[in-house]
Amino acid sequence: MEYRIDKKEQGHCRLECAFSEADVQAAWKKAGIRFGSSVAIPGFRKGKVPLAVLEKQFGQQMADFATDKLVARAVEHALAREGLQPVSGLDYEGGLAERGKAFSFSMDFCVLPEGDCPDLASLPLELGDAVADPVQEELFLREMLARGANKVQVTEGTPQDGDIISADVIGRVDGRVVPGLDGPCRMRLMPPVEGEKAPDLDPIVRGLRIGETGVGSTPCPDNYPDPALRGRTIELSATLRSIEREELPELCDATARKLGFRNVEAMKFRAREQALDMDRLHRRSQAMQQIQNMLGAWQGFDAPELMVKQCQRDLLRRSTQYLQRQQDSGPEFVESMARMRAEAAIAAVARARARALLLMWARQNGVELPKNELDAVLRGRAARQNKHPDDYLLSVARSGEAFEIRTAMHEEKALYALFDAIKARRSAE
Repeated sequence: MEYRIDKKEQGHCRLECAFSEADVQAAWKKAGIRFGSSVAIPGFRKGKVPLAVLEKQFGQQMADFATDKLVARAVEHALAREGLQPVSGLDYEGGLAERGKAFSFSMDFCVLPEGDCPDLASLPLELGDAVADPVQEELFLREMLARGANKVQVTEGTPQDGDIISADVIGRVDGRVVPGLDGPCRMRLMPPVEGEKAPDLDPIVRGLRIGETGVGSTPCPDNYPDPALRGRTIELSATLRSIEREELPELCDATARKLGFRNVEAMKFRAREQALDMDRLHRRSQAMQQIQNMLGAWQGFDAPELMVKQCQRDLLRRSTQYLQRQQDSGPEFVESMARMRAEAAIAAVARARARALLLMWARQNGVELPKNELDAVLRGRAARQNKHPDDYLLSVARSGEAFEIRTAMHEEKALYALFDAIKARRSAE
């Protein structure tokens, strides 16, 4: 095997590989062993079927297998020799390895650009102390009591505070069903809180009896996948299907002991701690989003072009999967995809910029992704596809999916580490 890596600007790399006829033949023999050991062909013993015979029946699969073997070998060898770590997928250019012929391919990928990273730990992040929300405390206390509750199905009357209701919900804009707002819904009705808006379905279902239908409206959220629907008024229709009521035990020391607590005060203390934990998580999530927004809008830094393309592909893949679950292919699907494609092209620039800056900060501050964490995720992906981990890695050799997964995991670890660094610096100040 011969290879060459051409290093360009902004971390852009191009790998070119060439294999001799002998290399290709060896890969095809491995493909023959793989397929020949699992099939029975009349006139031949299992595992002794000639390549030419196997090729007639499994030609496409064997060519894919041989190609993936060669590509995986080339990528692993070249990256190890050159000390490179892709932070994008692999843009493969080349056909399939044909038995008895030399084979060559090329692929583009990107690595982190050289240079120092800005002092991201000085970002003006809004941080605050966690506060236990009294409403959340009551909810957690209720959840504890619910472990000893008697649950009954209500068939008469309308829902009350604390009831768990099931309803069939449909949302429409201009008479058209909104994807994602067409199906069953299950929720608990909570007492109204002064100054807070109740969930959109709450006022619709409260006055209904089983089988009755109510209507209402809500604005389409700003983060809805289809930009054309954001801010539009969604007409909601809900049919109440069931009411489940919990008859809670009395809040007393005897109940607390049955539930594993020393007394009522211990239960209330635990509820408050859970409410504090929830607020901490909420604040951290908001802070993480602040960090990514600030990095995405960072001036004077452009992410590698291939990383931008990778982020755009990721955004489009999620949009496509969402629409395919919600809409049949047709004019509306095509229109929605066109809008999402245009939005993804813009969003990918900021997304890639934030990713590149985080990874550069991680490199500069020694934030690594342990190999065992990546291996565990790859094994999980392989298991979900009913594949051995080695077979899974081979199947994604030409796409570089493993590098994409590693990059996303490393970015997340860098984000958490940066958040902790910003907090530590604020505390020191």
